[in-house]
Amino acid sequence: MKDTCFVVSCSMSRMRAQLGSQLIPGVKRVIECAPAAIAARALPGRFFGAVRSLHPVCRSSAVIPGCFLSGFNMTAAQMIAALCCASALLARAFGADHVLPAPTSLDYKWISLFTLNLTWSWNRPENLPPSCVVEYFIHHVDHKKSNAKTTQTYYSDDYLTEEVPSDWWELSVQTTTSCSGWNRSQPVIKTITRPKKRVELVKDFKCYIDSKSPNCSWIPVNPSTKVDVSYRYHGEKEEGFKGVQKCADAYWSHGRGGCFLKANSFLPVLVVAESPTGIASFEAKLVIGVTELSVKEEEGYLSLAWSLPAVGQMCTWTYCLWYKECNKDIPPQCYDIKGNDTKTIPYKKCCEYKIQYNLTTTAHCPKVTSDNSKVTSYGNTMPCIQTNMVAIVLPILFCFCVFLSIYCFNRNKDILCPKIPNHFEIKSLIRDKKPQTGIVMPEPVENTESVIAIPNKCLYEA
Repeated sequence: MKDTCFVVSCSMSRMRAQLGSQLIPGVKRVIECAPAAIAARALPGRFFGAVRSLHPVCRSSAVIPGCFLSGFNMTAAQMIAALCCASALLARAFGADHVLPAPTSLDYKWISLFTLNLTWSWNRPENLPPSCVVEYFIHHVDHKKSNAKTTQTYYSDDYLTEEVPSDWWELSVQTTTSCSGWNRSQPVIKTITRPKKRVELVKDFKCYIDSKSPNCSWIPVNPSTKVDVSYRYHGEKEEGFKGVQKCADAYWSHGRGGCFLKANSFLPVLVVAESPTGIASFEAKLVIGVTELSVKEEEGYLSLAWSLPAVGQMCTWTYCLWYKECNKDIPPQCYDIKGNDTKTIPYKKCCEYKIQYNLTTTAHCPKVTSDNSKVTSYGNTMPCIQTNMVAIVLPILFCFCVFLSIYCFNRNKDILCPKIPNHFEIKSLIRDKKPQTGIVMPEPVENTESVIAIPNKCLYEA
C-alpha cells in the first residue's frame, strides 16, 4: 500500500471509531488529537513542521486545527518514537510556563544607623489569576543572614555590623507565587552601603538586668575616643525601628564606661556605638546576678535549691553545675529548672564539696546569662576513715601487735623474768664459800651504845 499522509477533522470519540475501522495489516497510523480549546488558537507553524519531519512522506501533508490522522507504513519502534516526539512537541508548544515580571524601582534608605528600609514597585500581569498571591523573596548575597519573604512592596530589617561585617553588600528581590504555570521572576540586585564606616569601638559590652533599670557597661577600644551609645529593644513592629534612644546617665568606673537604659524590658537590646570615625552595632549581652544556692543533706545525697531570679520568672533556667569531691573535679552537669525545683548529687560524708555554678535561659526566652558564682563549700575539711577500712585494718594491726609482743618477750625473758633461787640454794652457797689466801679479813668490831632513860628527856650517848 502506498504511503499516504492525510488529515481529517473529528472529535476525540470519532477518532477512536476511525482507528478501529481503518487500521489494516501492513498499515500503521499515528493519531494525535489536539483539544478543542487549543485548536481554537493559532497553532505555531514550528510545531506542525516538527510533526511533518517525523516521516518524509508527511512533509507534504496539509494540517488544519482539530484532529489529524496521518497514516504511513512504520515499524513499531518508529511508531513509539513518533508518539513520544509528538507529545513532547505538543507539551512544549502549549504547556510553557509564564514568567512573573521582575520588581522595579528598587531603592533603600537607612531609618537608623542599623535599620534598613527597602522599597520597590511591581506591575501585575493581566493574565495572572486574581486568586494568585504574589510574594517577594529577599536574598542576601554572600552573607549568612537569613532570607526573607513578604507580600508588601517594602521590607525593613536590622543589619548589625556583627552579623554583616562589611561596609557594603548586595540584596536581591524576586517575585514568586504558588500558582502553577508561573515561574519566579529574574532577581533585581541592589548594592547597599552603610551610613557610616564600620569600626571597632567597644569591647565586653554587657547589660546587667534586674528589677530596676538595666545597667550597661563596656571597655572602650580607645579611651581617648568619644563614643555615643544608643539602643533599641528588639521588636517586629515598624514603629519600633525608629525608637532608638540615647543611653542615659553615662558614667566611668574602673576603666569601664557605662550608662543606664530608660526602660526595663526582658527583651534583646540592640546597641549602636557611634564616634566621629564610624559605628559599631550589635546585640548586647544580657547578664543577671547569680541566685543564692542552698545545700541540704538527705540520705546520702546533697539537695541543691536556688532562689528565683528577679527577672524572667516565667522562663525555664538552665543551671550548669561543677564541683570538687575530695579535691577531685567532677564533670559539669546542666539542669533545666523552673520555679522551686531542686536537684541532688551523690554525697560522701568523708569528703569536702566545693560547688560553683552559673545559669542561662532556655531557647524559649531571650538569651540571658550570669557570671560564675563564688565557691560554696560543704562537708568535712579533713578526710575520715571509712567504716570498711576500719573493719579490715584494725584486726590486722591488732594481730601484728600481739605477735610482736610475743617475739620481744621470748627474746628478753631472762631479763624480764630472772630465775629466783630458793633458800636452800642460798644456804648452800654461803656454806661452801671459803676465804681467799693472802687476804686478812678484819674482825668485826662490835659497837656498844647505852641509853639512859631520864624522865621527860632522852639522852643519846656514844
